[in-house]
Amino acid sequence: MSNFLVFLALGLGLGAVYSSLAVSIVVTYRGTGVVNFACAAMATLPVYVFNDLTANGQLSLPFLPSLALDPPLPVAVLISLTEGALIALLVHLVIFYPLRNAPELARVVASIGLFLAITQGISLRYGAEQRPLLPVLPESPELTVGGAILNTPRLWLAGLVVVLSLATSLWLARTRWGLAVRASAENERAAALAGISPAKVAFVSLLLATVSTTLVFVLAGPTIGLLTPTAPPMLIVPALAAALLGRLRSIGWTLLAGLAIGVASAQITYFSSVEPWWPTWARQGLGDALPFAIIVVALFLMGRRIPGRAAEVTVSLPSVVVPRNRLLVVVLTAGLGLVAVLGTEGVYRYGVVTTLASLLIMLSFVVLTGAVGQISLAQAAFAGAAGFALSKIGDALPFPISMIVAALAASALGVLLGLPALRIRGVQLAIVSLAAALAIQKFVFSNSAFTDPGGNFVPSPSLFGWEIAPQSGSVIATREFCLLVFAVVLVVTLLVGNVLRGETGRHFLAVRSNESAAAFAGIDVARTKIVAFAVSSFLAGLGGSLLSYTRGQLDGGSYGVVVGLTFLAVAYVGGITSIGGAVVASVLAPLGVLYVFIDRDLNGASWYPLAGGLLLIVTVLQNPSGIAGQFRRDLGRLSARLRGGRRVGPATATPPASAPAAPDPEPMLRREIGGTCFEARGVTVRYSGLVAVDAVDLEVRAGEIVGLIGPNGAGKTSFVDAITGFCKADGTISLGGREISRHGPTRRAHEGLARTWQNTELFGDLSVADNVRVATERGGLAGLARDAVRPTRPVKRSVTDALRLLALDDIADQPATALSLGRQKLVGVARALAMEPRMLCLDEPAAGLDSYETAEFAGTLRRIASSGVGCLLIDHDMGLVLDVCDRLYVLEFGEVIAVGRPDEVRRDPRVIQAYLGSAAASAVETSGLATEGQRR
Repeated sequence: MSNFLVFLALGLGLGAVYSSLAVSIVVTYRGTGVVNFACAAMATLPVYVFNDLTANGQLSLPFLPSLALDPPLPVAVLISLTEGALIALLVHLVIFYPLRNAPELARVVASIGLFLAITQGISLRYGAEQRPLLPVLPESPELTVGGAILNTPRLWLAGLVVVLSLATSLWLARTRWGLAVRASAENERAAALAGISPAKVAFVSLLLATVSTTLVFVLAGPTIGLLTPTAPPMLIVPALAAALLGRLRSIGWTLLAGLAIGVASAQITYFSSVEPWWPTWARQGLGDALPFAIIVVALFLMGRRIPGRAAEVTVSLPSVVVPRNRLLVVVLTAGLGLVAVLGTEGVYRYGVVTTLASLLIMLSFVVLTGAVGQISLAQAAFAGAAGFALSKIGDALPFPISMIVAALAASALGVLLGLPALRIRGVQLAIVSLAAALAIQKFVFSNSAFTDPGGNFVPSPSLFGWEIAPQSGSVIATREFCLLVFAVVLVVTLLVGNVLRGETGRHFLAVRSNESAAAFAGIDVARTKIVAFAVSSFLAGLGGSLLSYTRGQLDGGSYGVVVGLTFLAVAYVGGITSIGGAVVASVLAPLGVLYVFIDRDLNGASWYPLAGGLLLIVTVLQNPSGIAGQFRRDLGRLSARLRGGRRVGPATATPPASAPAAPDPEPMLRREIGGTCFEARGVTVRYSGLVAVDAVDLEVRAGEIVGLIGPNGAGKTSFVDAITGFCKADGTISLGGREISRHGPTRRAHEGLARTWQNTELFGDLSVADNVRVATERGGLAGLARDAVRPTRPVKRSVTDALRLLALDDIADQPATALSLGRQKLVGVARALAMEPRMLCLDEPAAGLDSYETAEFAGTLRRIASSGVGCLLIDHDMGLVLDVCDRLYVLEFGEVIAVGRPDEVRRDPRVIQAYLGSAAASAVETSGLATEGQRR
């Protein structure tokens, strides 16, 4: 019992540090919208200043010479806090404020760049050796409970953090600045209109977070362990777990979660080091793996409920460059690689082979982050898993089977990590992957139960009895091994290019653009993500295997967290959305060609990691598409200049000088109304107790056009979301006589229920044709295998027919999002038609169309219905609705108030009062009579 109490006190001290960091993360997030991965690193730099002041009597600020200064303790603390405040000001002005409207990927990458820059800068300025930290808090009075002497400074620290956290909570709830932070978090634009400056709110939040964390770090002393450039910054992982348990909102729950994690980690340390019943394999690293387990559980339980800020995102993700695998480009690139292999020797050839192997890891980022938009910080862990698996396999399997098996082991690990991505994405997935990388490093790579502390040897590959040793005597990179790596990388890169330009690549880009629209285009979003994780981690595993061959021996730090963050940095700087960017990134990779040149010729290897972090920040701020993207833009401008200034790219349709006359009314198509193809009974939708749709019954017959009208807020779109599976609803839904109420959106789409969207919801990285084509492709592992060898296959007839019917075939190769709103709406209709549905739900398809286009669309809709498709039309163009619909349903406050033929509904007093109004009803009546006269 006494040992339990001792470790309880130790855990409370450690948990206090976690809680302080976690509260700072929450405050920063609420004020800036940034989950600051560099929060702990920003507070570590002032701790070094404080350590030099108290231990050496030196004031050693970054970029300045040291000064002899021996201040009293309170002055040393004040100097450290002042430096923390200055760091917060600099970070706000240079990084976070310019990125206030940037996408999550850019903000995550920027904070990681800041993490790398600070940790590497600390290493250069203060050295990488371990430093003991002096205790600051009083060690008396001695506290004894149950015979156990408790660590008094840690209890003082826990009490201080509790007080600071409660004060922060009161500050947010009661003060003017706190209310401004809360208002900005809820709706930044509304707060700005109310006179609240988002910039000031963001700075105050970051300042408070940084200064409070700095104070806790300074006072924590030995509680945070030995001082190294990376140890305190990595405390961000358990702190992120605590912040997520507090849902990035509640200070109280965040505080309690941090303390609980600290206590649990301390008890695990006690049991694993003292109790004989504790498993041997779990005696190392389990405490470091605990935050990962907590994060996964927390995100699975409440992942979709973690709040997002309401600030509008105005900057999109970097555009994806779909590879073409053009023969000339492939030959030239391969030729350059071959020349580099054959024309170098010694350390430069080692740099070449490292660059080649690193290319596969960079491609893993292109697949997962660039093409699918999933932010992973664990690619180095996957590479390391394959390397360690290779050392375990040894000579039991021949090459290349051993390398493939090792890469498959990494792929299996990637799939396990990808499971949380089925519910979460963006910055939340980045947190999960960072925690996973730390858990794998500490619990697996550094655990003597799984790896050899004396070194994990990787045997040289041999092929058909031919030994292909990476090293031979004084030669550190043999030509034979380099040619082998070159061949493997060339083949894999070509296969990846094929996959990205095939149907699998289109599925990846659709999921990246819009998961909801992808799901109802028939794409299995969960399967697509898992495939992406499997392919990405397999590529990282191949790259890690080749790197492990070159090193010959691995240890726990070979593929650590910082290595993984460095890989992400160079991948983003090179260009994370293209194969060309991956090639550039591989040249920038650690120990690659550029590193060797800087080390041997410029003697600047010690500055390389710092430059990488700073370059990453600059890239995020100035050039999100990376070096490769900038090169493509410069090449495009040069090409345009050489062509005499003519614009390069697809021509856009020029509107006529005057609108054409409305088309003559086409003869009414003979439409045979068949039996019921769709039926909804008692459909009810509730949002937090508010009834949006109230027991609605609706049916559509084959070949029938049914209109659903009502004022804004009547529940029309909520009803469509309910019947298509995008919101929770009561009631029964049947399609073709089969109940589909329990099916998800993708399954309903496969059953024949198609829809369009009020806001188009197109896939921005795909052309018009590919936006339509992707809805007819099923993907999966079979599609992946086909794409790798034959990415181009015939387009289905339903795609060409849909494009022709909607008059989109002449612009099929143009980017879908470059079209006018009206034509984008038509692309959405074409995508739904290509799925050959039984039932088609159209949500405001005529929005953005002029009168001529609306009249054409009316004829198109009649042709669609004449093929036997049931149509449900929602639109505010009453002329269109009354002209084409066979029956109408009218909603008001979620209830059906009228059902009948258009001529009946437009005269219904309830409809006139609720929706049309008397003047509008007269206009509609006149329009309807005119239309009937034309038909006669």
